Amino acid sequence: MYKLLLNLRCIMCVIGLLLCLSTYAQNSTISGIVKDESGKPIPGATLQISGTTAATSSDFDGSFKILAAKGNVIIASFMGYDTKNVTISDQTTLNIVLKTSNKELQEVIVIGYGSAKKKDLTGAIATVKSQEIAGRRTVQVSDALQGAMAGVTVTRNGAAPGSQSKIRFRGVTTLGDTGGNDPLIIVDGVPSGNIDYLNPDDIESITALKDAASTAIYGSRAAAGVLLVTTKRAKTGKTSFDYSYEYAQASPVNQPGTTGAVRYMQLYNEYLSNDGAAPLYSQATINNYMANNASTPDLYPDTDWQSSIIKNNAPRIIHNLAFSSGAENIKTRATFGYSSSEALYDNRGFKKLNAGVYNDFKFNSKLTASFDVSAVRTESKDVNIFNNNIFLDARIMPPIFDDYYSDGRFALGKDGRNALAQISEGGFKKDIVSNLTGRIAVNFKPLKGLTLTGQAAPTLIYSSSKQFIKVVEFTDVLDPSKKVAVGQQPASSSLREERPYYYRFNGQFVANYANSFSNNHNVEATVGYENNYSYNETITASRATYTLSNYPYLDVGLPTFRDNGGSAYETALSSYFGRASYNFKNRYYLQAGGRYDGSSRFNEDQRWAFFPSLGAGWAVSEEPFFKSVKEWGVDFLKFRGSWGQSGNERIGNYPYQASINLYNSLFYQNGAVVAPTSGSQVNYAVNDITWETQESTDIGLDATFLKNRLTVSGDVFYKQTKDILLKLNVPLYLGYEAPFQNAGKVSSKGFEATVNWSDSIGEDWKYSLGANIADAKTNVDDLKGTSILGDTSNIEGEEFAAWYGYKSNGIFQTAAEVASSPVTNASTKPGDVKYVDIDGDGKVTPDKDRVILGGSLPRYTFGFNGRVTYKTMDFSFVAYGVGKQQVRLSNYAVQPFQETFGNVPTLIDGNFWSTSNTPEQNAASEYPRLSNASSGNNYAMSDFWLVDGSYLRIKNITFGYNFTKKITDQLGIQGLRLYVACNDVFTFSKFPEGSDPEVDAISYPIVKTFMTGLNVKF
Repeated sequence: MYKLLLNLRCIMCVIGLLLCLSTYAQNSTISGIVKDESGKPIPGATLQISGTTAATSSDFDGSFKILAAKGNVIIASFMGYDTKNVTISDQTTLNIVLKTSNKELQEVIVIGYGSAKKKDLTGAIATVKSQEIAGRRTVQVSDALQGAMAGVTVTRNGAAPGSQSKIRFRGVTTLGDTGGNDPLIIVDGVPSGNIDYLNPDDIESITALKDAASTAIYGSRAAAGVLLVTTKRAKTGKTSFDYSYEYAQASPVNQPGTTGAVRYMQLYNEYLSNDGAAPLYSQATINNYMANNASTPDLYPDTDWQSSIIKNNAPRIIHNLAFSSGAENIKTRATFGYSSSEALYDNRGFKKLNAGVYNDFKFNSKLTASFDVSAVRTESKDVNIFNNNIFLDARIMPPIFDDYYSDGRFALGKDGRNALAQISEGGFKKDIVSNLTGRIAVNFKPLKGLTLTGQAAPTLIYSSSKQFIKVVEFTDVLDPSKKVAVGQQPASSSLREERPYYYRFNGQFVANYANSFSNNHNVEATVGYENNYSYNETITASRATYTLSNYPYLDVGLPTFRDNGGSAYETALSSYFGRASYNFKNRYYLQAGGRYDGSSRFNEDQRWAFFPSLGAGWAVSEEPFFKSVKEWGVDFLKFRGSWGQSGNERIGNYPYQASINLYNSLFYQNGAVVAPTSGSQVNYAVNDITWETQESTDIGLDATFLKNRLTVSGDVFYKQTKDILLKLNVPLYLGYEAPFQNAGKVSSKGFEATVNWSDSIGEDWKYSLGANIADAKTNVDDLKGTSILGDTSNIEGEEFAAWYGYKSNGIFQTAAEVASSPVTNASTKPGDVKYVDIDGDGKVTPDKDRVILGGSLPRYTFGFNGRVTYKTMDFSFVAYGVGKQQVRLSNYAVQPFQETFGNVPTLIDGNFWSTSNTPEQNAASEYPRLSNASSGNNYAMSDFWLVDGSYLRIKNITFGYNFTKKITDQLGIQGLRLYVACNDVFTFSKFPEGSDPEVDAISYPIVKTFMTGLNVKF
């Protein structure tokens, strides 16, 4: 038995050895070289046996060796080239030629009512993809666009939960404030009023149409540009569930400092002394104050209001769930998203709920359809506060007023002005917006190249706004049972509610045709009709004197203190549009298009207008003579130019009609008071009001270099908007307000440039870098001799919204200097700001001595981005900045004793002119003396308060890890990713400490956010 087992063991060993020898014999060394189309070797190319981990790289001369068996497939790849598969037969030597990849140029981009390959475009168009949008880790889509595209400027007004940023294309389009400077937003072919309704994780791409050749097909709504948003849809393949979760903490980036109680009293005494008043605080009070604070803090408070009101952290959570199923005939994607953001103070927050179902049906090869339903619900809540600004009170309240008494009661603050008490007990403001959009589209292809599309898309928006103001009761500091009457409180509790309702309907019929003839002539054409209808209705109601202050309902308030109102309007827009494009051998491009719009906002005689466009392009790299240039690394080069017109009809509702105000007048008649209703015309009607029309010209180029690893795009442009509505003066004897008339002109000119580089190092490392820069300067060309004056002014021939004020000449140092100089008023003294007498009449006056001080709008906006991946790990960053901007320091950042009692910013403490200083110290002082009498002089609009507002901000840094397939298979899932990230964490600027170049001193601050999250694919 033993011998038998021994013999079997020997036989098995022999068989195993033979199998090994057989396997070894099947593998052979395959050698070869990897070249490009011109025959040049490609070093560093990756060669991998399909289905295995066996791989190698080509040497500096393109040569390689790898073990492979007959029937194996070698995958050859290199950045900038198309991947090539080679099947091994009997050969042992391979000559692999990789073709230059032009995937980016072949990329299909969404344009107006259709799509086009990137290389075929003649207009200025930029696109950001889903990975870039979601990767920026923002709740609001508008914030994710900051720095993402050249020529698209995104300006934040703070980082309050739910706040929306302003988006501008290529400078300013019009003078009005009725939305004419906002780009038209189209989501899956349907006009939308708000891009921030969307969930960033649901977006496939965002395309910006910036020049008139691209936007003219949208006619009267496109003067300020167009944003085309495409949402994600299901693809053919197996069913999947995707879940993502993110938790974040936000904290303020910059906080201005304020003084403590002792320093406040010292400075307040100097403030009074400078204006000739006696000190308020004795030296003994100041000397003993902190000792008294330790023993009786309720009577001697030292309150840091900013720390009491503003929290160090505000949490945020995001949940997203997506279901996707794609069969041949039916594809469905369903999404659900929820986000909740708290504020930097209590009882303020923002919640957003997104849900949608997107379906694609294929009935046969000629008939397809889409049916989508999406819903959004947002809820924002806030508190009622004096002046409606928490941050104002946090920074203005002096430390000598208490926030809480030591027994936990709310203190009086300043005459009942206690922001903490208002936050807790002063009532609330709540706004709820519910948006439901449906879309059904049917596509029919009766002939080769022809697609007919019909679309219907209704939208319902219902809003609810409620403001409940409660009276906060205060008690005496020493006697909690004794109520104290205060001056900074409303007379009674009150409730106001508003219920806006919006209905919009969009209907379209579009025919698209595309065909090629003889492989040389490529033709595309689009014609269509579109109708947009909008109905808006609002009702309001209010009541006051609520005895039950915890029941914020209208029927609880007394009916004797009630009011109500309402309004309604409707608009319609009918349009016919078309576009035709032709290219010869993908070398010469021509495009023409236009739109014929009719708007109900105008009188019948002015209702219709046509907006044409032309575009042309020359792909020089497709010329036969360019082949030799390609050898020098130029893969693609195209010049393009465009001209076109677009319009602006967002100028209010029916401005050509006269308005009549109805009101009740009280009369005493027959022993009784009567209130007959009467009316009066308040404006003079100008019937021929018509469109604001923008005309623009654009010249650009697109190029790729070094095997398409380097892409470059650039544009220069000029645009002018004419027939802008202005209120021109009319004779006073008419008795009307100045009517709107088509009279103004503004123009913008500038440039844009974008550079991107992508490459790999070996098999495991991949990286990409991108940069963009743009500039747009807007000038006021024509105001018909009028001027719009203010701290920022619009004056003919000057820059739009230019700073307008006095030119400063330092600070007065001596009484003799004051006596010998022109001044603004008789109270001017040493330590006050000195101004230049522009007209030389011996005095400084606002009518004759204010001048243009420079532009207020950002110039040279730029963005950077980068991404590095190593196997399953990735790192990315995004930066944004402004290269040139003059920003006025807010008075709240530099002016002490606001409202005659406010705190003192630490920014100026120790750096202002003072009688206690030496002459040398005063000569070096940056800020004027402490004075109320001279505040009108010192803090008037002037270049004294203009500072360099250029900055660079690191918008996002993300580290991510994707678990390997081996681990995810063990977990029973398809994919798992973990990441940590931060937003707005670093800022580089010359701005004064405690201030921010994006927001002023009393706005909701920019926040730095630290977050962690996961993505799971089931």
